[in-house]
Amino acid sequence: MKLLFLDTETTGVDNTKNGIIQIAGIVEIDGEVKEEFNMTCRPFPGQAVSPDALKVTGKTMDEIRAYPEPQTTYRDIVAILDRYIDRYNKTDKFYMVGQNTKFDYDFMTAWFKNNGNPYFYAYVAYHLIDVIQATALFTVAGHFKLENMKLATVAKHFGIPLKAHDAMNDIRATREIFYRYVDLLKQLNHAEVAA
Repeated sequence: MKLLFLDTETTGVDNTKNGIIQIAGIVEIDGEVKEEFNMTCRPFPGQAVSPDALKVTGKTMDEIRAYPEPQTTYRDIVAILDRYIDRYNKTDKFYMVGQNTKFDYDFMTAWFKNNGNPYFYAYVAYHLIDVIQATALFTVAGHFKLENMKLATVAKHFGIPLKAHDAMNDIRATREIFYRYVDLLKQLNHAEVAA
C-alpha cells in the first residue's frame, strides 16, 4: 500500500486565483516511511496573495519572494514522486491522505497544470483519504464529540502536539490522527469478532 500524506499552504482558498507557497509530504509504503519532504515556492506571477492567508501562515511577502521559483520546486516534487510511482502504470498510484484532502489535491492539480503538466493524477488515485471525513464518521457514530473538525481541535483531542498552519507540522499531525483512526477501526473490528 502506497500512501502519500500531503499538505499545502497557499496564498488563498481559490486554486484558480491563488498559489501554493509550501508543500510538505510523507511517503509511506507498506507501513514504512520512505521519505519526508518540505518545500517552499513562490506563487506564479499574477496569482493573488490574500492578506488573510498571510495572517494564517504567519508569512510575509518578503519571505515569500525569497522562496524558489515554482518550476524549481515542481522538478524536486516530481523527482520524489517518480522514485515511488510509475506514472504510466494505471495501477501504481498513491492513496493521498490529508486533512480536507480535496483542497490540497485541487491546488496540486492546478499547480501541476501551471507547471505545464496537467497529470497530477498520474501519481495519485482519485480515491482520496480525508481525516475530516473520518472525524465526521466517528462523531456521528458517537465515539467522541468535538467543538469543530479543525486539525488543531482533533489533534488536541488525541493529545497530539501541533503548531498549525505549517504544512510539515500539519501533515505529521494528520498522519498521527490517521493512524489513531486506523487503530480505532481495528479495535472495533476485534470487538465485533469477539461478540
